[in-house]
Amino acid sequence: MIRYLPLILILLFSANLFGQKSEADSLYKLGYEKGVAGDWDGATSVLLAGLSLAEKANNAKLLCGIYFQLGKISANTNNYDGVLQNISKGIPQCQACKDTSGWSRAELLKGVYYLKFNKLDSALIQFQFSHALFMSIKDTLGAVGVLAKMGNAHELAGDYLQAEKCYLPYYEATLNQPNSYAHMNANIFLAANYCYQEKPDKAKFHNDKLLALSQALNARYEYSVGLRYAALIEYHKKNFEAAYEAMTRYADFYQDSLIPEEQIKQVEALKTEYETEKKDAQILLQEEQLKTERFRFWALLGGLGLALMAGAALLVLIAKLRKRNKEKEYLIKEIHHRVKNNLQILSSLLHLQSRQITDDTALDAVREGQNRVDAMGLIHQKLYMGEHMAKVEMKDYLQHFGQNMLESFGVEEGHIRMDYEVEPLYLDVDTAIPLGLIINELVTNSLKYAFRNKQQSDQPNTIRIHLHKDAKNHLHLEVADNGTGQSAEPSGGTGFGSNLIKMLSKKLKGNLEVQQSAAGYATRISFEKAIAD
Repeated sequence: MIRYLPLILILLFSANLFGQKSEADSLYKLGYEKGVAGDWDGATSVLLAGLSLAEKANNAKLLCGIYFQLGKISANTNNYDGVLQNISKGIPQCQACKDTSGWSRAELLKGVYYLKFNKLDSALIQFQFSHALFMSIKDTLGAVGVLAKMGNAHELAGDYLQAEKCYLPYYEATLNQPNSYAHMNANIFLAANYCYQEKPDKAKFHNDKLLALSQALNARYEYSVGLRYAALIEYHKKNFEAAYEAMTRYADFYQDSLIPEEQIKQVEALKTEYETEKKDAQILLQEEQLKTERFRFWALLGGLGLALMAGAALLVLIAKLRKRNKEKEYLIKEIHHRVKNNLQILSSLLHLQSRQITDDTALDAVREGQNRVDAMGLIHQKLYMGEHMAKVEMKDYLQHFGQNMLESFGVEEGHIRMDYEVEPLYLDVDTAIPLGLIINELVTNSLKYAFRNKQQSDQPNTIRIHLHKDAKNHLHLEVADNGTGQSAEPSGGTGFGSNLIKMLSKKLKGNLEVQQSAAGYATRISFEKAIAD
């Protein structure tokens, strides 16, 4: 018996490795399915469990696949540091098992990471390397997919001709699938590219295809993109009336689609619930099959399997709770996204309307209205893009707001400087929107009137925004300039801006104080209502 002990130990070790490999493969497939279904937390938990087993089995090919899936999940959840970490770990595994296809996909995802952070040179290098790897294994479909990403990078860099050269092979490769999403995306790329190049006829050819395909595939977002490009194409053709009508159709589509889209989301939610229950049943069935396969090993390996099952059940429960929270967060962000999009449509319509106005007073009123709409839209943009769904970080908002105002008034670089003295403050939307409109009116007045009669001096033209809270959590706002010191409202004006400031200040229980002197003009507002931390 003793002489057979080494052989028995070898067989036990081999059986253990075989069991780990089989279980790791099953966990990888299950994690992949959860990722396709959008259950990022559940997919991550399952893949990490499979990763541990794959490392013990030293299975390089499986490790390559798991790290790639973890990188994709990181990209979909905006964890871009996680993208780089997982891909950097996965590439050596792909090289070790000579999985060139997995290697090339990993390099492509790494390029997408650089593209996200506008590191265009690094992104192009990664895409070129990925393209070469795909070509080395004669995967032409994968190679043209990389070319499309290279086109995105060239377009962001403003090199529209080079982007066109990358998009055309991708478009030609999708011609054999004329009713596919890939062909629709190829037409989106080329329609946008030719709009940027101001080639409206070529843009219209691809945009007409985009509109027809998006309707056939019931791709509502892509159809709305096509409507927007249709307005831009008519604008480049100098058909301003047709451009206005096209923009109106785009606005009507958004307005009419709000209720149907909510109904579609309700149906999809019910479908998702049914599919989740069905998937849970399949998961339970797979777990029972895994129990049967592992039974012959449990006699030798003790209660390891039972411990893993208990841990898996706990992870599934945690994943379900996280998924519910994610769904609620998504719906709230979607609402803010829609509000921002509708405000952007209104701003675009005001911009188009202003092109038809010749009266300076009316034109000034329309542009001021556009700036007010943009100020509110920027708040909703910060809400759906930020970490806090119900609050706006005011320092970041005001810096973007100030830059937008300088660009809106066409201020030359260096002529007027915006100074921000703003504490890290998070305000709810009911406070942030009126406050943003007040600041918009005060900055508008300074830009229009403060520096037009100012004599040459060593002091640069400056507008200062100071926002802070005191020990009692009361807000204090000051908007000041070092201009002529004259009243912000010229004689003969409507006084609408001043009335709006007073009305909004009253809404927020603010006490308004104006100080003007030869050194400049300043407006201070102290708000009686305390804000929450």
